[in-house]
Amino acid sequence: MIEQQEIKPNKFQKLFKILKIGVVVLIILAVLITGYFAYRLSQKDLFGWRLNFNLSKVETGTYTSFAPNIAFLYPKIFEIDSNRERYGKGYLVGIKLKTDDRTGCDVRLGGPELDFSKNVNDLTDEIVSPIKNKASDFKLIENKKTKIGGRDALRISFSFLDPIGARIRLDQAFIKDKSARYFIICGTGEYQYDFFRKDFNVFYDSINFEGNISDFETNRSWYRALLEELFFWRK
Repeated sequence: MIEQQEIKPNKFQKLFKILKIGVVVLIILAVLITGYFAYRLSQKDLFGWRLNFNLSKVETGTYTSFAPNIAFLYPKIFEIDSNRERYGKGYLVGIKLKTDDRTGCDVRLGGPELDFSKNVNDLTDEIVSPIKNKASDFKLIENKKTKIGGRDALRISFSFLDPIGARIRLDQAFIKDKSARYFIICGTGEYQYDFFRKDFNVFYDSINFEGNISDFETNRSWYRALLEELFFWRK
């Protein structure tokens, strides 16, 4: 009886098959990564770029001060407002939209003494309870513990009706920095909040309490920036 010899696949055929599988895997990964970054760009700026109806570079200015030490970036559609006499005790600096000073962010010293060991809902109640009693049609939108400039912070978003019936959207952040406390507020009309949300996040994400601008945009290597965005690392 003639033994049938096992026909072994050609080595080149095996290699070609492996290469085809590898190419398919790479294409799938490329699609997933592209989709991920498209989603991230739709939510906030990424590496200083913004996706709205097109992809554009966000031009930013830098603010730094000492005693107290604070630094941050701000999109250049805003301007610095350092008129402390106008805004009262505790006011440090703000950014205001050039065409409407009702849209922007303020940085103030002070604010309530919060115990960050408490859960987020208890902390939120300490802040919003007095506001609820005065604000018309108050709505709590978001509340979370977070880090701002590497410091523990509570961030709260809410809306209410102003005296003429327009709905206002505010973000408030309460930050404990060593011996100092900071109170930050960003706001605009609710109907245009989504348009300015990324601008506010540029400001929040770049805050640094050492008096130097963070490496958020210019000093950070591209591969570190990529890893931080992929794994949501934050200071």
